[in-house]
Amino acid sequence: MSEPPLKKKRRTILDFYQRISRTKCEVVKDKVDLKGTQEAHMATSNSSGNALTSQKLPGSIPGSEIDKNDNKNLDPQKTKLLRDGKCAPVEGKDHTKSTQEANMANKNLPGSTPESGESNNVNENSDSKQTKLGKAASSTDKSSPGPDDGDICEQESEDWEETLDSQSSDNFLSSSRAIPIKKPTPRKDGSQAWKGIPVKGLKKMPDCEEKLGPLKGSESHVVLFQTPYEYKEQSPPKPYAHYKDKWDHYHVRMPCSDQNEFPVQEKHGKKIVRRWDIITRALSGDIKDINDLEAAIISYSHRYFEKWDFQTLHYFFTKDLEEQECREFFSKTMKKMQKLAQKLPHLCSHPIPLLKKGQSKSVTFSQQQIACLLANAFFCTFPQRNAKQRFSEFPSINFSSLFTGKPDSVKMEKLRCILHYFTRVCEKTPCGTVTITRMHKSESHNWDEMNTHLLGLHVSSEGTIEDDGEGMLQVDFANKFLGGGVLSHGCVQEEIRFLICPEMIISRLITEELAPNEALVMRGCERFSDYDGYSSTFKWKGSYTDKTSRDQWGRIYCEVVAIDALVFRNYKSQFNHDFVLRELSKAYCGFFRRLPQEHLPAVCTGNWGCGAFGGDCRLKALIQLMAAAHARRDVCYFTYDDEKLRDDFYKIHSYLTTTNRFSIGDLVKIIEEYRKNIILKSQGKPEMNIFEFILRIFDGSLENTDEYSHSSYEMRFLKESGRESSFSSRGATGGVTLNVNWESESNTASLKSTSKSSTSRQYSQETQIQKLDMSTAKSPKGLALPSHWAPIETGVVSVLLDPNDRKQTIRDEYAKVAKHFEKSMTNAEIKSIKRIQNVLLWQHYALRKKEMEGKSGVGNVNEMHLYHGTIPDTVELICEENFDFRNAGSRKGALYGQGTYFALEAKISDSYAHIDGNNHKFMFVAQVLVGKICLGIAEYKKPPYLDE
Repeated sequence: MSEPPLKKKRRTILDFYQRISRTKCEVVKDKVDLKGTQEAHMATSNSSGNALTSQKLPGSIPGSEIDKNDNKNLDPQKTKLLRDGKCAPVEGKDHTKSTQEANMANKNLPGSTPESGESNNVNENSDSKQTKLGKAASSTDKSSPGPDDGDICEQESEDWEETLDSQSSDNFLSSSRAIPIKKPTPRKDGSQAWKGIPVKGLKKMPDCEEKLGPLKGSESHVVLFQTPYEYKEQSPPKPYAHYKDKWDHYHVRMPCSDQNEFPVQEKHGKKIVRRWDIITRALSGDIKDINDLEAAIISYSHRYFEKWDFQTLHYFFTKDLEEQECREFFSKTMKKMQKLAQKLPHLCSHPIPLLKKGQSKSVTFSQQQIACLLANAFFCTFPQRNAKQRFSEFPSINFSSLFTGKPDSVKMEKLRCILHYFTRVCEKTPCGTVTITRMHKSESHNWDEMNTHLLGLHVSSEGTIEDDGEGMLQVDFANKFLGGGVLSHGCVQEEIRFLICPEMIISRLITEELAPNEALVMRGCERFSDYDGYSSTFKWKGSYTDKTSRDQWGRIYCEVVAIDALVFRNYKSQFNHDFVLRELSKAYCGFFRRLPQEHLPAVCTGNWGCGAFGGDCRLKALIQLMAAAHARRDVCYFTYDDEKLRDDFYKIHSYLTTTNRFSIGDLVKIIEEYRKNIILKSQGKPEMNIFEFILRIFDGSLENTDEYSHSSYEMRFLKESGRESSFSSRGATGGVTLNVNWESESNTASLKSTSKSSTSRQYSQETQIQKLDMSTAKSPKGLALPSHWAPIETGVVSVLLDPNDRKQTIRDEYAKVAKHFEKSMTNAEIKSIKRIQNVLLWQHYALRKKEMEGKSGVGNVNEMHLYHGTIPDTVELICEENFDFRNAGSRKGALYGQGTYFALEAKISDSYAHIDGNNHKFMFVAQVLVGKICLGIAEYKKPPYLDE
């Protein structure tokens, strides 16, 4: 069996120091007859005058041997062609995005092997004017999606016009190949695309920036150039004078290291030499075409001779680009890239630390250093990773995966973005800096008990994070291996961001796989390219000039945080309590900064963890809103043309922040109730989403079920999940009585105290849970509720008493409870006092009081205000079911019989109140119907009769 021509050609690369003869790749001439259609072969000329036959059919790479036989068997009725540079419309279909984008959005998770043929179509040449490399040219979009591009390429043949127009190719830096994404159309009704806070009302950099001093390095912040440093527009930072090498597990293993060794076969056996010597020799040569480039890379990467086939790179330079473009690139940009790569020991003279798991550490590069490092990545000079276990959790950095394998249209566009970047930085050296920070948060958060409220929201169906999030903290929907498939397959949100801002790729060099409690922040990365499309329709659109201002350290005011979401193959599993808490912690880790709130810009995000990762967009929106609130930031959210999601998100945010002041802890509990009562009881994906659940259970429109009616749910939730204060009972009744007014008919007060000697700082924010109308509340059964109660008809409400409330009655109520408590608890600090309103238990109490008054005949039932201390774990049970005499003596015995024990003074009940994890104790103040008093004994199971 004869050897394939490409392998046979590559077998000539045997001498690591000799250049292979520069021969043109053999062009496979393959004609395909289309039955019933016009001839589809367009001939052009190459530098040797040979005719190139180019079959412009989706799913094939014309002129490549790998598709030689495929084109012959194509069904002409399945061929999807172009009309006026766009896909012909099909009724009922959205041609701006494929419905199978989730499958195309390959994030290259560890161990996965993405499909390589996502979009193998190649554009017809257009007759647009040629431009020089590095210059953008606008022209009509002539791109066609391939057969694997989802619904956009799976329509019936009669819906498409089978025509092929002869076009001449634009250069690889033009915008002629861009398929536009769906652009916002003018709104005839004059309506807005956004709701909530105007963008101008959100905090942004540099307006909210904290003033920086001169840049200096520290143990937790490594600066790779000379400091102190302040940005100068025309002068890049100066590297350290002498190269220092660290070849260990904690630093990047540099190509120029003396320990980067390479075996060379000589007459008398193998000899070990410095690999950098071979690299510099190869990059000092005259690289005139793709064959020379391949020979140079293989000369110092002999072990990958068989693995790296360079098919994509060969196709790009021989088929995708015009011959003149190739000559110009290799004669100008390539030579500058070679020189830039060889400057590595001079520009990157300081050891580059690895950002490993469990660290909170920063590394600041100059943009010039990043360009040099990426040039080395392009030439594949870095020692290969993943060969040994110690590097198995680092992403690859060499561009070999992008160069190798079956070509497709997305790879072509990726190469355009990357080569455009090199053209720009080789023409003009960038002078700024970039800081990459790994954020690690070891402390855990009790999200279920968190009393923080949601903050502001701007939500829009139009716009993108990178285009409209200037000055905000922009979210990268990341893979745990940074960059995902940017250097291989996959082209969704993260990959696109890395392609238009290639300096972000350098994060792959230093960042180990992200742990669940970690995030990565990239600050100062410049944008070099514009784009259109998404996933298989991604197209490089042209050069982009980033006019964003810079800070004192020379960093562009662009801060991007990479947070990786969990992948959910089963839709229901994402509502699991542990998974919700994981996503909350991940987002919070990325959003949190130890800065005053006035210096924290808004979070700019969108449908994080949705699409290919299987996340529910409404759940993820709520999670990000909660995490941002805890991090003290507003949110700017883009729904990507989903107006229904925009309206729903705005409505639920308004409800949660105005009508009912829900805390983060409340929402965590609501999500769990949604899982138990909707998710687990539904077959497949439920019809009612989480937003509808929240709205319907509290407006009473949730349909009753045998076990879960609106009223029962509302009472249960309000008992279990209180609002706002750090008081961990979630709505409570105090013993056999209710409420909190010290002199009212029946009262219960819940107090939370902490020792003044405690050194733990308290962060709980005590704010009133509702704007209360103090009009008379009504009982549904005719029993008048206490006049000082907030309006309530059913369920339980816990009302936080604010000593600084604008209402005098609230202030007086707080003062009376606090004064009596402090008589015997002089060393305790009251953290909060809440009035508990429980309609059902109030009715029972009122009826029992009337019964006792009737029996006594004089109306004196001996009501007293008494204290009851308890452990944190039983607070919620007491709140829901009142004091349970059956639990009497369970901890310290029942000296005076089976019953509920109270004390006249708080200091006595204090010994029964145990502290929680926040050094807080809990105590109830109850109004009790005591009746006549007698001395009890341990044998009593119920109160004795009076005649006894």
